[in-house]
Amino acid sequence: MSEDAWSNLDKVDQKIIEILNNNARTPSKEIASELVKSGHDVSDRTIRKRIERLEKSGIIKGYKAVLTDVSGINKYQAILMKLKPSKSFEAVKDSIKEFIVKLDNYLIVANMSGEWNMLVIIQIDSEKSNTSQKIVEKFSEELVDYRINEIDIKDANILNMSLLLL
Repeated sequence: MSEDAWSNLDKVDQKIIEILNNNARTPSKEIASELVKSGHDVSDRTIRKRIERLEKSGIIKGYKAVLTDVSGINKYQAILMKLKPSKSFEAVKDSIKEFIVKLDNYLIVANMSGEWNMLVIIQIDSEKSNTSQKIVEKFSEELVDYRINEIDIKDANILNMSLLLL
């Protein structure tokens, strides 16, 4: 999706997306009613057609269930890793990623350019959990430096986060 496609959306499409982003199950009749209140003359059928067009054009790529944090766990750690330069640099990054994606508490594994080579964000499941330290220890031979920081995630744009998977 290009930046131009987003900027070419009219106010009605933008409002539809905003409403669906807040609650993807909002009925088209309710969306039309809200748009009429804000001065747009649109019908329920118009909203359904616009949503269909937004889906076909790829602007709306899908809908997801957003789950509450039933575990009550709200602690996260970020691990920044600086890897040793080597001929097998990409293979090392791949092996780190393969290890981390098998952990059930990881959120993000990202390659980086610049001073740090990788970023990992994991959920901490208890005060005794030392998953971050285990990751660092397992790959200590490949690391020049690392940082483990607690992070506080208060809000995440789930719609934009889903773009990471594309």
